[in-house]
Amino acid sequence: MWKSFVREYLRFSRKERLGILTLALLMILTSYIPDLVFYFQRTPVAGSDNLKAAVTAFEARLAAAENEPAFTRRNDAHTDSLFYFDPNTLPASGWQQLGVSERTAVTIGKYLARGGYFRTPADLGKIYGLSPALCTQLIPYVRIAGTDNNRFSGRYGSRSGPGNKNYGRESYYGDSNALYERFKKGRHYYRDSAFASYNDTSFTRYRKKAPAAPIDINTADSLVWQSLPGIGAGFARRIIAFRERLGGFYAVEQVAECYGLPDSTFQKIQPFLQIGSSSLKKLDLNLTDEKSLAAHPYIRYKLARLIVQYRSSHAGFRAVSDLRNLPLVDEIIYRKIEHYIEIKY
Repeated sequence: MWKSFVREYLRFSRKERLGILTLALLMILTSYIPDLVFYFQRTPVAGSDNLKAAVTAFEARLAAAENEPAFTRRNDAHTDSLFYFDPNTLPASGWQQLGVSERTAVTIGKYLARGGYFRTPADLGKIYGLSPALCTQLIPYVRIAGTDNNRFSGRYGSRSGPGNKNYGRESYYGDSNALYERFKKGRHYYRDSAFASYNDTSFTRYRKKAPAAPIDINTADSLVWQSLPGIGAGFARRIIAFRERLGGFYAVEQVAECYGLPDSTFQKIQPFLQIGSSSLKKLDLNLTDEKSLAAHPYIRYKLARLIVQYRSSHAGFRAVSDLRNLPLVDEIIYRKIEHYIEIKY
């Protein structure tokens, strides 16, 4: 059988062998034709050496520009907008003219309004939101009234003497508002919006909460809940919304069931939680529709459907304890629901 298979499928006649050889040669030839055509017809590209040199120079400039800090690239333009100023009297608009962001200027205004004071030019480095690069650029222009501003040192280096680029210029001791107005009139107003947002950082002042006091969990509003440790506006809204859906709390431990409230936070606030004499909002098992029953956190949709089916087939509930006859109601669920349901006769 094997020999017959070999004779039938693996023996070729002379013409078949010649055809196979010709086909193989054609395949090899066609695979190399594009390379041969390109080799014999290629022409030199005019100016290729100049193009290569231009590309190399462009890549070098691009790499240098990427390594250069953004602040340095704006340095020359920003220097034209600098002027001498007293940080204790300069208005917010003056700070923005110097390149300080609006939010940082407001922060400086709040600092001065609370009794803050700049005693030396180096105190600018303590401003929250002021970048070190901009601070270094502004320090030579600081003129604090009643102090010798031409001599200061520290981590910014010495700025006095003939070596200083500002040596010999007019020093100003007085109200920065007048100097700022003079600057605006005599020089072109310049503000680089990209630079103004360079050191724009968010600033939030946190206030320590007052000592917590006991609260009634069924009557407390959002502000009262936020007086408790670990409770912010978000948790306060969630707790009140959960209380409204329930119809009121009958136990302090129910607060811990609020969605997202960590157990550690509940343990902190539990000593301050109390229940007053307010009554719970109850649902009538025989009159409340399925949608209202399903909206209650302890009943939900499946149990609400069973309640409606049971009262339809049994002509209503005769007692609250009839809920035990439903397959979804065990002892735990019944103890939770019984506080929120009733039967009116």
